[in-house]
Amino acid sequence: MRFSFEVGHGEPHKVEFYWGQMFGALEIKVDGKIIDEKSFSLFSPTNLTAPLDIPENEKMNLGIIEVQLVEKWSFEVGIYEKHSVRIEKERTKLLAGLRPHIYRVFVDDELLEKHKGY
Repeated sequence: MRFSFEVGHGEPHKVEFYWGQMFGALEIKVDGKIIDEKSFSLFSPTNLTAPLDIPENEKMNLGIIEVQLVEKWSFEVGIYEKHSVRIEKERTKLLAGLRPHIYRVFVDDELLEKHKGY
């Protein structure tokens, strides 16, 4: 999934988001500069390495294993006109690698846009 959006009016910034669902690659850019990236991940975050400290509605309980259903990336853009940006990716509970995910973009805690796809 790849999309981009503008943030700010007097000081506009272009945010680009890329998520490669096959191998979990992530890249977030602001004005062409990478601010977050992950190159490879086959599995969603689980509680196998550390407890998942997230709300119950954002995880799936499979007995002794919990799987994170919603991943979030938050950052701030702007120097003089600051805005907080949060991108959320929500996966389905079953066969998540084969089904589209839902992506939500929030700017200053207001939903800016929503996408669904691979």
